[in-house]
Amino acid sequence: MTTTTRLPADPVLPAARHYSLRLHLLARSVLMMLTSMAGVALFVLWVTLVAVSPITLLAPLVIPATALVRGYADAHRRAAGRLLGAPVEADHRTPDRPGLFRRVWTIESDPASWRDALWLPVHAVVAFATATLAVALFIGSVFYLIYPFLYWVTPQDVFGRPFGGWLEFHSVADSTVVMPLALVCFGLWFWLQLPLTRAELNVTRALLGER
Repeated sequence: MTTTTRLPADPVLPAARHYSLRLHLLARSVLMMLTSMAGVALFVLWVTLVAVSPITLLAPLVIPATALVRGYADAHRRAAGRLLGAPVEADHRTPDRPGLFRRVWTIESDPASWRDALWLPVHAVVAFATATLAVALFIGSVFYLIYPFLYWVTPQDVFGRPFGGWLEFHSVADSTVVMPLALVCFGLWFWLQLPLTRAELNVTRALLGER
C-alpha cells in the first residue's frame, strides 16, 4: 500500500530568520510591485471576451486569453508552492468532446476559470499593497540613514525642511536628528516582510488551490 506524505504547512517562511531570505523576499516584493497590476489587464481582457463570446465571432479568442490567464496564475501557483512548502494545484476541467466551441464552453462553465479570474484583481491589489509597503519601509530606512549626506550635497531648500516646514535644518549636524527613523523603518521592514509576503501568498493559495 502506498502512503502519501503531506508536506508541513508553511515550513519556509516561518524559518526565515536570516537577512538573505528577507532580501530575497524584498526583491520579490519589487517584482510584485512592478508586475502585479498586469493581472487587472488580464482580468479585463478575459472577462470582456467571455462576455461577448456568445454574440460575436470572438469566441475562439477566449482560448488564447485563458492560456495567458492560466500561465500567469500557474507561475504564481509554483511560487506560492515553493515558499509555503505545499503545492498549489490547479483543478481545471478538460473538454469531454473535441471541438473549438466545446473547448470554449468548457472554459466558461468551469468554476476554476472564474476563480482564476477573481484572483487576478484581488491578487493585484493585495500584492501591490503589501509589496509597496515592504519596499517603502526598506527604502525609507536607507533614505533616513543617508539623510545628512543628502542634505550636504543638495541646496538647503531641498532637504532642509523634511516634514512640511515645522522642522527646519540649518546644518548637517541638525539633519542627523532624523537618522533614528532609519532604525524604525528597518525594524518595521524586518518584522513585516514575512507576514506581508505570506498574506499575498495565502491569497493565491485560497483562490487558486484545488476545491
